[in-house]
Amino acid sequence: MSSPAARLRPAAPPAVPVSRRRFGGSARSLLVFALACAVSRLADAQASLLHEFIAPDPAEDVSLATTTLDGGLPAAIQTPSGLATAPDPQRPPSNQQQVYSNVGSDAGPDASYEPDRDTRRPNVERYDDPFSPATAPFKRLQAYDAVRADYSLVVRDRSLKTVKADSAVSAGDEAFYGDIAVDLVPNEPVRIPTVGPDTRLVRMHVNPDTPVVVLRDGADNWFVRGTKSARVRLIVQLAIARATFGSEFADVGWSKLEPFRGPQEASHEAAFRQVAQAIGISSAMRPRDVVQKMVEYFRSFAPSDDPPKGNGDIYLDLALSRKGVCRHRAFAFLVTALHIGIPARMVVNEAHAWVEVFDGSLWHRIDLGGAALNMDQEVDPSRPPHVPPPDPYSWPEQRDSGQDLADRTRAEQAQPGPAGPGAGSSGAAVPPPPAPTPATDAAGRAAESTDVVVTALDKDIRRGFPLHLQGQVSSAGAPCGHVRVDVILTGTAAPQGVTVGSLSTDDRGRYDGAVVIPGDFALGEYDLAVATPGDVRCKAGRTEAAAP
Repeated sequence: MSSPAARLRPAAPPAVPVSRRRFGGSARSLLVFALACAVSRLADAQASLLHEFIAPDPAEDVSLATTTLDGGLPAAIQTPSGLATAPDPQRPPSNQQQVYSNVGSDAGPDASYEPDRDTRRPNVERYDDPFSPATAPFKRLQAYDAVRADYSLVVRDRSLKTVKADSAVSAGDEAFYGDIAVDLVPNEPVRIPTVGPDTRLVRMHVNPDTPVVVLRDGADNWFVRGTKSARVRLIVQLAIARATFGSEFADVGWSKLEPFRGPQEASHEAAFRQVAQAIGISSAMRPRDVVQKMVEYFRSFAPSDDPPKGNGDIYLDLALSRKGVCRHRAFAFLVTALHIGIPARMVVNEAHAWVEVFDGSLWHRIDLGGAALNMDQEVDPSRPPHVPPPDPYSWPEQRDSGQDLADRTRAEQAQPGPAGPGAGSSGAAVPPPPAPTPATDAAGRAAESTDVVVTALDKDIRRGFPLHLQGQVSSAGAPCGHVRVDVILTGTAAPQGVTVGSLSTDDRGRYDGAVVIPGDFALGEYDLAVATPGDVRCKAGRTEAAAP
């Protein structure tokens, strides 16, 4: 529903009409990430001009060791996940491409992470994947390896060291392309993503040609720094040990891990001992066995509508209740691992969280599950999805891994029909979902329509700030559980509508969450609508617009 009124109007029914709002000019950290990383058609520097057009053949490029037009990158690379073609290095930054900047408290080297108690199933997230093969949802964006007294997470060694583009792809490595748009700030580091721990930079091309340096901190977070303000595209080739994505922790002793162990907060020791006892781990065991038992324990967590409490300690409440989604599992795992002496990190991005553990020789990425039901991502069919090695650790029967999330997203977008979860995620104006047409069931009877209502909405709506809203999705009086709902703004500056974020309904068909209005959203008055593409049980639906 929408209304031209400037404020919410009282309403007798439970559904509160959504008003047209004027956005204030305050800008803040842009937490919702736009998507649109398109891989351009490959240019073959060695091709001859013929009267008949011959389409590029990536397989031939590999066999002939063809390079891109500028000669700086291989035109295509064969990977265990399939054939990946290089982005066009001569294409300038696109307005449709997610841009990484130093806007926001989590963008710079001093970023920190605050744990929370909201253990409900995560909402659908907007996700940007600049890599090929596509690494969704495991883009490595923010990593933390130290715990403060208040349980906030930070990077222990925040000094930055140069990453040189002089590596090579060796036996046992995987190679990736990256196409990353960055807003440079003079002499300031800007955070950029990588594909995993100990990633190596093989080659880099900057467009437009601008002097930059790539840096990394002690937790292997990557940054790029330039000497002037500019928006650039970083076209990179990366290499990483394939075993990082799926291999067992080496059978080493505690003495090999001791040099990598940092000091821990003494105030957390009593809580750690309780958790260690619940898991059944101790320093009398081999580190490899400790890691295996920890993975099994934290993968057994489950989402919950009831926040864990009772101990007055967020680490204890999460770990002992076994409640939580990906970020809660990764946080509690990290605290436990660091206290017992396993070098570890928690890694997060806009859609998922997981951990990394170090056996003295290799960092291992370990997904603890807790992923969302689906993910708002524009899947580029030209980029092969990354296929990691087999997971060395077992999953519970009700597995909810990040890999499953990526597979579901691709399967959904491969289905014919309305645009999938990535529709509109670039932030560009897109047509809002069409009003549902009458559907019929197998017997030819008219199917029930889906009702989408908004029951609560923030009164103060400003750019760069979260917009919190609640509502209900139902069909024939029955709840539509676990469906996506899109928040759409339509106005003079966006006559076709812009999807600013998405949420998910719970088992009872209710949605309750926040989307962030982009900081660069045009000022003006907008009608707000909430729409769902539905699923096999519930048809597509949308809040009805009120007459002016």
